[in-house]
Amino acid sequence: MAELTRKLGYNSLILCIDDFRGWPGFRDRFGYVDMINGDVLLLYQFMQNVIHKNATGSVLPIPFSSVSVLEKLCEWGVFGDLIEIDAGHDFNSAWADINRAYQILRPGGVIFGHDYFTAADNRGVRRAVNLFAQMNGLKIQTDGQHWVIDSA
Repeated sequence: MAELTRKLGYNSLILCIDDFRGWPGFRDRFGYVDMINGDVLLLYQFMQNVIHKNATGSVLPIPFSSVSVLEKLCEWGVFGDLIEIDAGHDFNSAWADINRAYQILRPGGVIFGHDYFTAADNRGVRRAVNLFAQMNGLKIQTDGQHWVIDSA
């Protein structure tokens, strides 16, 4: 994303809101990721990737839960033109993040995410996205696993 915005000539600040701890069962799937004192070190790997891509001037990690950060950004009046939601795959996580993120989406902005088509089918992300779009009179576009809602 940082490379693309640079190529397009945008001077963007990309806020990466994530607690960088994975999810329950993360270590079962990615056992090769080191853990020290209960920390899976994902933030450090993320920062190495940002440094490798020479994106430290445009990517700012915010290592807290999306719930608390999105609420604060809303209080502070911080808005975004493009917001990606990568919530937990359950309905409640996706629903909460979509609703909070939409509150800080600048008019005419775009909100998107992935995992729209998963084995969980209509019980998780897709159900939250569909209900949100229906309740707000918005249209959903899909591209592979991604969903996109244009607020315009």
